[in-house]
Amino acid sequence: MIGPDLRPREVLFSGACVCLAFCILIGCSNPGPQPAKPVTLEFSLSLDPDVYSRSHYKKPPQFAIWIEDTAGEKIRTIWVTEKTGAGSWGGEIVRPVSLPYWVSRWNKETGRSGDPTPENPAADAVTGATPKQDLTCRIEVPAATKWNCFVEVNVSGDFNDSFSAESKDGQKDRNGNGQPSIIYRGQITAHPGRRSEPKLIGRTHQFEAVSNVIPDIEGISDAKDLFSQIEVSAR
Repeated sequence: MIGPDLRPREVLFSGACVCLAFCILIGCSNPGPQPAKPVTLEFSLSLDPDVYSRSHYKKPPQFAIWIEDTAGEKIRTIWVTEKTGAGSWGGEIVRPVSLPYWVSRWNKETGRSGDPTPENPAADAVTGATPKQDLTCRIEVPAATKWNCFVEVNVSGDFNDSFSAESKDGQKDRNGNGQPSIIYRGQITAHPGRRSEPKLIGRTHQFEAVSNVIPDIEGISDAKDLFSQIEVSAR
């Protein structure tokens, strides 16, 4: 006679066998932790048309938006104005000094050299006409990754006392550049809810296409007011 203390063990053993057999039949497996979903970084920018309408040419600015990993090795262009990004100036003078810092980063991103041209443009997916006032653009990145966020902007012909059509030593601004492009930088980690407001960190050169940021912004005047808002948010 089997004692009552053994019956629960028999039931448990029997249930375990059934469960094991079921798993063998359907192929039970432990998938482990699933990778987090990508996070969207959203850039929101607001232009002040009154600022560029006071320039010599009264043309909207050229600007580029991109991100880099903290090592500066992985670069992803998000958006760039069409004239610079496609090298298409509509018969106007080509302006190699419009966004020279972005061009240097785009060269590293793509493995190319020189400015974009109609034969060698930036990808259609990232180029567009200058917005009249507001622009929103987005990019997906892996969750929890950290990025430096950049915006470079330039208005042609915004001359002032520091960046005039002809320098004090007689050098002429043959590209009609005026105040050189200025660069904003912020940093964000790809966690939903995080925000960043990129700050002005420097400029390029009035007469030459340089690949570095010059931290001295003395003499930059209304160019600093082109954007009334630059914000990056993770969603």
